[in-house]
Amino acid sequence: MKIMKLTALFLTLILLASLLAACADNPLKAASGTYVGQYTKMVGDDTKEEEEFSLILKEDGTGIHSRGGEEYKITWTLTGEDFTMQETFLGLTNDYTGTLKDGALHLFNGDPANIWTYEYVYSKKQ
Repeated sequence: MKIMKLTALFLTLILLASLLAACADNPLKAASGTYVGQYTKMVGDDTKEEEEFSLILKEDGTGIHSRGGEEYKITWTLTGEDFTMQETFLGLTNDYTGTLKDGALHLFNGDPANIWTYEYVYSKKQ
């Protein structure tokens, strides 16, 4: 009887530890929130463009990208600091890649080595 109680207690502790680890390892939850656009520019040009844009990231990997007076539905993932996003509007999609580190999000809407690619820089709203 004592062995059964110890076994039940041991299994309960393992289950609790697993649940706590699962909650702590949710990068989407930690990254979710509102991001405010700081600036955008073409990779091949240092001129920063004045444009209002923002990004709402939801814990379920969806969100809204607002820019140019339009709202675009998005899906997003985060692996370490590597951020990917797919934007959909009127059946068309745009792919973005970038990094998210310390509340700063840098996105590219194409190949970052291409001078015609746009870079978007955001900061997380507190």
